[in-house]
Amino acid sequence: QRGTNGTQADISIRGGSFDQVLVLLNGVNITDPQTGHFNLDIPVDLSDVTRVEILQGSSARVLGPNAFSGAINIVTEKSGKAALNAELSAGSFHNYGQSVSGNLGNDKFHSFASVSHKGSAGYMANTDFEVLNAFSQSVLNTRNVGKFDLQLTAQQKSFGANSFYSLAYPNQFESSKTFMTAVNWSLTKGHLTLNAQASWRRHHDRFELFRDFTGAPSWYKTHNYHMTDMAAGKVSASYLSALGKTTLGVEARNEHIYSNVLGTAIDSMRAPLETNGFFTKESNRLLETVFLDHAININKWYFSAGAAATHSTVFGWNSYGGIDVAYAFNDNFRVFADANSAVRLPTFTDLYYKSATQLANPNLQPEKSQTVEIGTKIRQTNWKLDATAYYRMGQNVIDWVKAPTATVWESKNLTDVNALGADVTFAYYFQQSFVKKIGVAYSYLKMDKSADQLDSKYVLDYLKNKITVSVDHSIWNRLSACWQLGYLDRAGSYTDANKVLQKFSPYAMLDCRLLWNDKHFDVFADMNNIFNKSYADYGGLAQPGRNVNVGVRLKLN
Repeated sequence: QRGTNGTQADISIRGGSFDQVLVLLNGVNITDPQTGHFNLDIPVDLSDVTRVEILQGSSARVLGPNAFSGAINIVTEKSGKAALNAELSAGSFHNYGQSVSGNLGNDKFHSFASVSHKGSAGYMANTDFEVLNAFSQSVLNTRNVGKFDLQLTAQQKSFGANSFYSLAYPNQFESSKTFMTAVNWSLTKGHLTLNAQASWRRHHDRFELFRDFTGAPSWYKTHNYHMTDMAAGKVSASYLSALGKTTLGVEARNEHIYSNVLGTAIDSMRAPLETNGFFTKESNRLLETVFLDHAININKWYFSAGAAATHSTVFGWNSYGGIDVAYAFNDNFRVFADANSAVRLPTFTDLYYKSATQLANPNLQPEKSQTVEIGTKIRQTNWKLDATAYYRMGQNVIDWVKAPTATVWESKNLTDVNALGADVTFAYYFQQSFVKKIGVAYSYLKMDKSADQLDSKYVLDYLKNKITVSVDHSIWNRLSACWQLGYLDRAGSYTDANKVLQKFSPYAMLDCRLLWNDKHFDVFADMNNIFNKSYADYGGLAQPGRNVNVGVRLKLN
């Protein structure tokens, strides 16, 4: 995290960087080709999310390139039941938030919409932020022509980016605007299921290395302006027969950027929605993907295999695929093994970005990986256990690196970066007890590529050990509490403000939510970093100490 309340946040799955995780919103790929830092510019308030689906491991054969170390799908679809919700919150650092959402309709047609606004003065100088979200989703179910799902979204975000990208320049600032529309269609007739999807997403970004030019040296003449457009279409068909389920699909995705930093030179043109911005560069690439997958159940065995190939106007053909095998001893106990490969294309930032602190390499090649894993899932009445071990072999892995005494980061294809890891999750559910649930999760990861005395910005900074213990319990009447204790041990290092290479120190974090749950309203209090621990995240960024947020949520059904 950079800042609080998701001001800017990155996702890492199994040690993968933020660029190596594919992000979907209700099944629509919203991964940003400029930089993965924008993947979570999602115009949805957290309270409106129904669930988050997590795919750990290479998922490229199903979802396409960039699902390198995993993928997440954020789901918001509601039922047809009418509802109206409103929320107010406030807390430390002058944090505040308001949101209103509503759902109307029935099982045949229903529509959900929400508007939310939040902001803060910041937990230290130049970490203030303001975010405005607008989101709508309409679903039509028909008997003869299938299901239609339409999304319309918009977001405006601005924040003080104190040292977000370089400790040498703490007075950074960023402002972005995101717009997206997407429609999904599906139809099942007998053994045949058809799916189609069309989407468009535009992302505007203004990055100020010196906020409002305050303290800017003579060489700093203008801010960075970017406008990225992604247009995509996807069609697939699945057929169910005695031989299993076969899925065939094609996808086309065009990625284009206007910028004054990224791409090749063009005639100057004014940047939309900006007062003084101009574009002087652009870049474009078309990705065409075809995929085939087959799955079959034979008694207690499950087999799945598939392959995909993506053609890029810049990088040519890249192919990937995999196989999954599982055996179910019974309905509650199964073991599995799989082997999958993946590819990730360099972002426009990887290829072109040049500033006082970063120098990109336009000759970067796609990074590739092969992952094997084994695991088990056990489900019992009162408890469940998930355990997985994996090994990922990466080639040409892309990272930003620099010498400790240098001020400029350079994007490079590292040679091989291999990852050995394991995840274990256990949960116990109590019956007729004030303690409702106890959960324990442990993740271990080791990467075997050293940085050769270089400071790695992302790839070689990863959570080596992560232990999380959670307890949910009732207190009195409708009052309950959820506690989460985490121990985080990060590998890697960062260069501090004195240009000294520092190793990350392990730390423990305790968070708690108190919740009063009534039929028509909730009252909550979140206490974060209760130990008031001083700690650093990616890049050595200082994170906030103890902080509290309280709120009330009105629910009318």
